[in-house]
Formats: sequence, structure tokens, C-alpha cells
Amino acid sequence: MDHINKRFLVLIPILLVGLQLLAQDEQWERDGEIKDVEIEIVRERQITLPRANRNFEKVPPRPSEPITPEITYEFRNLNFNVPEYRASIRPLRLKQEEIARIYGRYVSVGYGNFSSPFLDAWLNTKRDKEKFVGARLYHRSFGKGPVDDKNSASSNSEISVFGSSFMGKVTSTGSIDYVNRGGYFYGYAPGLEVARDSIRQSYHTFNIGGSFSNTKPSDFNYDLGGSFGYLSDHYNAAESEVGLNFKSDYAFSDNKRMILNSEYYLITRKDSLIDAKPRHLLKINPTFRFMPIENLSVSIGANAVLENDTIRNKSLHVYPDVAAEYTLSKNINAYARLSGDMDKVTLRSTSSENFWVNANVNIFHTNKTFDFTAGLRGKLGKQASFNLGVAAANLQDLYFYQNLSDRAKFDLVYDNGNVQRVNFFGELGFNKNEVVKLGVRGDYFSYNMDKQPEAWHRPTYRFSANSSFNIYEKLLLKVSLVGQGGMKALNSEMVPAQVVTLDTGVDLNIKADYYLSRQASIFLKFENILSNEYPVYLNYPVRGIQVLGGVSWSF
Repeated sequence: MDHINKRFLVLIPILLVGLQLLAQDEQWERDGEIKDVEIEIVRERQITLPRANRNFEKVPPRPSEPITPEITYEFRNLNFNVPEYRASIRPLRLKQEEIARIYGRYVSVGYGNFSSPFLDAWLNTKRDKEKFVGARLYHRSFGKGPVDDKNSASSNSEISVFGSSFMGKVTSTGSIDYVNRGGYFYGYAPGLEVARDSIRQSYHTFNIGGSFSNTKPSDFNYDLGGSFGYLSDHYNAAESEVGLNFKSDYAFSDNKRMILNSEYYLITRKDSLIDAKPRHLLKINPTFRFMPIENLSVSIGANAVLENDTIRNKSLHVYPDVAAEYTLSKNINAYARLSGDMDKVTLRSTSSENFWVNANVNIFHTNKTFDFTAGLRGKLGKQASFNLGVAAANLQDLYFYQNLSDRAKFDLVYDNGNVQRVNFFGELGFNKNEVVKLGVRGDYFSYNMDKQPEAWHRPTYRFSANSSFNIYEKLLLKVSLVGQGGMKALNSEMVPAQVVTLDTGVDLNIKADYYLSRQASIFLKFENILSNEYPVYLNYPVRGIQVLGGVSWSF
């Protein structure tokens, strides 16, 4: 019984707790709903705090206390002796750069169409501060040409020896050379049967010369030289020439300099029908150069010439020689010159210009009574340069080429009056670190004739362009373009004789050198790529496209 009562007493509190939880749950269900309430938020409310009291009491300085005993200072000279020391300085040694190797010998050989062998060989001494000696052997020939194959063949051979000696105060130079040029008068009528030996021509030229000059530039500089030349051809013509020249200048100061140039030539010539008397030509040209104002350089002088050509009435000629150059800016200069001269004309100069000159022609110097040149030159940046200008000259006894007695040979005809020639010219150059190089020049000529109706075989315009491209130092490509036009000739075979204008000549050339090593290379050259067989003179066309290949070796 007691046991049952105890259990009952325990259950009563549990039942009371359960009833209370049920009553609270019902209350939560009644009060769980959210009633509508308005909430007001006030933003302008400020919080204010009472002012803080910042009055702090400063710490009073501590009174100084006397130092006892009192500090005293005493200065004494201190001698400090050290034993003598000798430093052994060993400078840092840089590794000596190896001197670039040079090759004193060079050989280039090749072969091309038109049966054309090629040889160019050089032999030179290497580094020597006291002397330089060298020799050259050159040959280029064509077994065939544009007219009747072998009847228009040609050749050019040269052998020369040269040297210089560099002494303490005097430098001496000397040279000996022999040149042989061969060819044929292939300007005969088409279809004409000719004996090959009867149209043959060859020029043999021998030259020897030397000079003395001061080794180091100084206030007084000089150059004294002399030469002897001899020429002979296939038709018993012979010409000898002795030449002397002296050039000197003396500097009074940095801006004042006296210049003296002089030349003398003695020319003798014999032909199958002509035994010309000796011709003398003496030139003396003193000038004084100075700077009257900043950026302006002026040269004032005269040119005196003494000659004995029979075509003229007087033998002494005096010409002015005045020049000026003004610096317009850092890279541009303006220049002008007024002068005159006697241009030397010989069988050698005319045959070098026109291989097919007739025998027994009269040869006289050209009197340039007036020669004026003016222009601008300078730089365009660091890699380009230019030169633009105009030249005007008055010429007496100017020579021209005409086919008179033979259509295959050219006589010299002269305008004994006054010929006015005007030349407009312009040139531009570009060089990019020797990797890309360009050069272009153009000329326009105008002739106002006096005695002759036309300026026979002289072009009215001429242009040229040269370029080279160094590609990775393995391939060197060279491209050149030359051309001229406006030449007039008298065709005496027409009845009556008529003036004709020769076709414009344009010649495009390309050469490629591929370097197998620093010493060896192969090359391929194309000449007259357009295959334009233009006439260089009346009745004389040039060869078409020419191809030459070969190898070069330096050792």
C-alpha cells in the first residue's frame, strides 16, 4: 500500500507540469499573430556629450646640478709614424683583340654568253706602315657581238703595277700600266660582205707615272707629279703625252689659305696622213680662300692658260675663278662658282669615248670661256644626302661625231662659234649602315648651237641609279640602271641627208654575290636584262642580254 502511494505521489507533479505546458501552448497559439505596428526612425537626432576638461599640469623643468669636479680639456699634437709602404699595383689586363685578318690576293674568274671569258686578279702587300706594292691583271672579252657574230667581237685587257712609300716627311707613289682594247668597225651596211681584218681596230696604251707629297698634313702641303703615256692603234696612229702637275696650299690661319695648282702637257701625234706639230698646254691657277663672315667661304682667283692650237688666233687665255659656299643650316649648303678653262682633247680621250673614231682626224682643245654652276647640297637626316643645281657654259671649238665619208667610222666636226650649254642636274644618295645603299642622278642638257645645226651624238638627258643590298652578310645584291636619249645624228646615206633621233637606251644590270665563306664566293651577273639593242652611236647597236657567272677567292 505504501508502495502504491509513493508512485501516486510521483505522478502527481508530472501531471501538473504537463497540464501547465498544454495551457502555455494554447496561449502561444493565441498570441503568435503579428499585429500592425508603425515604427518611426529619426535621422536628425544628435548625440551630445559633455565637454571634457583638458587642463593638464605641465611638468616643471628639473633644476641643473653643477658637475663636480669641473671638466677640463687639453689639446696635444699627436705624431703618428708608419713605416714606408710601396704599393705594387697590377693593372687589369684586357684580352687583346685579335687584328682582323686581311687578304692581299684576290682572284675572280667567270664565263658568259657571247663567248665571254672574265678574269680579275689582284696581288697586294699586307699591313706595312712604310710601303705598299700591288699589281692587277684584268681581262674581259666577247667572241661574238650584235652584228655578224665575230665581226662585232671586242676585248679589253689591262696589266698594272703600282706602289707607295711612306717615309717620315715625304710620300712617293709610282705606277706602270698597259691597256689593250680591241674591236671591229661593225657599223657597215647590213648584208655587206667584209674582210674581218679590214675592219679590225685596236688601241695599245702604255703609261708610267709618279708623284711626291708631304706625308703628314701641315700648314704647307704639296703634291708634285709627272707622267708619260704612249698610244698606238691598228692604223699606224701614234700619240705620246708628257705631263707635269704641281698642287700646293698654304694656310695663313684656320680661315685663310692660298692655293696654287698648275699643269703642263706636251702632246705629239702622228697618223698615216698627219704629222701634227707638238701641242703645248700650260695651266696656272692661283686662288685665295677665306671666310669674310661666319658660315661663308669664298675663293677668289684666276686661271691662266697658254696653248698653241692652230684653230685659234691667240694662245694666252685668262679666266676668272671665283667660288662661294654658304651654310644655310646645319645640313644644307648653297654653293656657286664662276670659272673657265681649256679642256684637253687628245686621241686617247676621243678614242676612249668613241672606239670607232676615224683615222687622220683633226684634234683641238675645247675653249670653255664661261662656266657657271650653282646649287644646293646637304643631308636629309643621318642616312641620305642630295645635290641639286644648274650649270651653264659657253664653249668654243666644241667637237662632235659624224659619219661623213664612211658610215662605220666617225669624224670629228667642230663648232667654231659659241655654243651655249645648260645642264640641270640632281642626285640623291642613301646609306643604311652599309646594308642598303642607293644612288640616283639625273641630267638634262640643252644646246644652243652656232655653226652646227645640231649637237651631234650628244644626249639631251641622262640618268643612272645604283643600289646594293647586303642580306645577312651572305648575299650581296647590286642593281644598276643607266639610260640616255635625245641624241641626234646626220644620216648621210639618205638622199638628201636627214637628221635622225637615235632610240633611247636603257640598260638594267643585276649582280648577285653569294659568300660561301669569308674568302670564297660565287657570283652571277646579268647585263642589259631588257635586251634593248639600242644604238650607242649611229649604226652601232649594243649586245642584248648578257649573262656572266663565276667564282671569287681571297687568300
